[in-house]
Amino acid sequence: MAQKKEIEIGREHYNWESEILRQGELYLVGGVVRNLLFGFDEESLDTDYLVRGLKLNKLVAILDEYGRTDLVGKSFGVIKFTPKGGKTVDIALPRTEHSTGIGHKEFEVNANPGVRVEDDLVRRDFTINSIALNLRDMSLIDPLGGSKDIKNNLLRVNREGSFEEDPLRMVRGVQFLCRFNLKIDSNTRRYIKRASFMIESVSGERLKDEFNKLLLLSKEPGRGFIFMKETGLLSYLLPELEETFGVEQNEYHPDDIFHHSIKSCNIAPQKLNLRWSALLHDIGKKNTKKEKEGRIVFYGHENESLRIAKNILTRFRYSKRFTANVCHLIKNHMFNITEDCKDSTVRRFVSRVGFENLGDLFDLRVADALSRGDTDSVYNVKWLKKRIEDLIKADSALATSDLEIDGYDIMRLTGIKRGPRVGQILKRLLQEVIEKPDLNTRSKLSEFVVEEYRNNKNIE
Repeated sequence: MAQKKEIEIGREHYNWESEILRQGELYLVGGVVRNLLFGFDEESLDTDYLVRGLKLNKLVAILDEYGRTDLVGKSFGVIKFTPKGGKTVDIALPRTEHSTGIGHKEFEVNANPGVRVEDDLVRRDFTINSIALNLRDMSLIDPLGGSKDIKNNLLRVNREGSFEEDPLRMVRGVQFLCRFNLKIDSNTRRYIKRASFMIESVSGERLKDEFNKLLLLSKEPGRGFIFMKETGLLSYLLPELEETFGVEQNEYHPDDIFHHSIKSCNIAPQKLNLRWSALLHDIGKKNTKKEKEGRIVFYGHENESLRIAKNILTRFRYSKRFTANVCHLIKNHMFNITEDCKDSTVRRFVSRVGFENLGDLFDLRVADALSRGDTDSVYNVKWLKKRIEDLIKADSALATSDLEIDGYDIMRLTGIKRGPRVGQILKRLLQEVIEKPDLNTRSKLSEFVVEEYRNNKNIE
């Protein structure tokens, strides 16, 4: 049923929108309408459209006059449309669908310009995503009361069998809970608990997309992991994290490993590598927990944590580069640089971590510290930043790019060709300069290289 206008988005129709409206019906649907009702600016959103009253070939013909079309789902009636000078949007015919297999892998779809908008909306996942905005008269079509649920901050699934049709919807619901700070309908919670085991049928790639939204778009993603623990999802998605629940730590940690991890994740800046690093930085403690002289210790837990983190991120199909970065931060989060350390010790630390990784490592350390009320470690980070700034002002070499000679000089001086050996020599030079800063002149480094490496001497 169409409702009275409830959204003022202050927009004029684009030329292509006007042409579609002249010949058919055009609606904004899904997330864009949901977010407008939540009060977000339309220009910052991904935009999905629904078109009724026009066959697919006719719709494509209209759009071709105004930009580029790509039929990404011809059998589903879905078009990627990029208007001239504009951003790409999704345009689809209304459709009904019926799942015939587990994990949303098999389903029957009926895309038809004559399908009612209401029928297209009710097939979706949650009521807050099942609202359309008629662009002719700006009226809402809201067959399931999604706008009321938005006003009440309530997440409610469209129907009882929705999670069996596509189990990914359970994790999507988790990120909605956190992103929009919603309450969950009691029946929806019950349906998730009942279907939680089915999440194993969903591919890692699809799960990764939802985790990205949970971690990047939520102020406190930790609430989502608690909800997954309560409903049984966590035991299938991140059993390694669930196993840390109730595992007590030493006197420096008031919380068990699980709650410390999610608190750290909440505090970490909203960067994907930092959120994952904070969540997983202590996940190896369960396997390294020992008692020594009456105290609980976790020697080497950072190495066990990075091993587990690598397995988790690989399972969710993150890139090797991203996984390596998260593991590098986890490996180095236990750094111990104090005020009595020599300058050379600080330079070695920067070289080992990588100057480009310092900001993220310090943010991880602060999140870890604040989650357990450790203000001394926060002070240490502030002090160390200043110490490194002073070294930079003193022209200390902290990276190979700070050396007074480069790879081309290495090749000229040694006669070796471009390749990994050049990088090996530069790293060796950096270590020498870290210990002896006065060595970092063009003449001295050139002399050192000729003496050590000319005619491929000492090159492995």
